Amino acid sequence: MTKKTIKLTEKQLQMLTETRINEVTAIDIANVLKTIGCTGESIKRLISKELSNFGFEEVNIKFLGYGENRKDLMYIVHTEGPIFVIDTKSNSDAEPPCMEVTDVIAYVKA
Repeated sequence: MTKKTIKLTEKQLQMLTETRINEVTAIDIANVLKTIGCTGESIKRLISKELSNFGFEEVNIKFLGYGENRKDLMYIVHTEGPIFVIDTKSNSDAEPPCMEVTDVIAYVKA
C-alpha cells in the first residue's frame, strides 16, 4: 500500500483548524450551560451571563415552546458563533420558583 501526499494551502489548513476549534469550543460551552442550576434568577439572564463570560457579544434567546410537560421549556440561543438549543425544567416547588437547565445541544454555523 502506497502513501499519498496531500498538500493543503495555508488558507485550507486555517479553515480546517478554525472549524475544529469552534466545534470543541461549542461542546465545551454546552457542557458549562448544562450546569446552570436553579437560582431564582431569570434563566435567560443566567445563560446570557455565561455566554458573555466566554466572550460572546451577540446573544439572542428565544422561547421555542413547551415539552411534553408544561414544566419543560425549550429555548434557542443564537450567538455570533454557535447556536444552542436548551431544555429547561421549571421547579415551581422551589422558593422562589426557578428554572434549571436539563440539556443543551450545540450547533456550529457552517
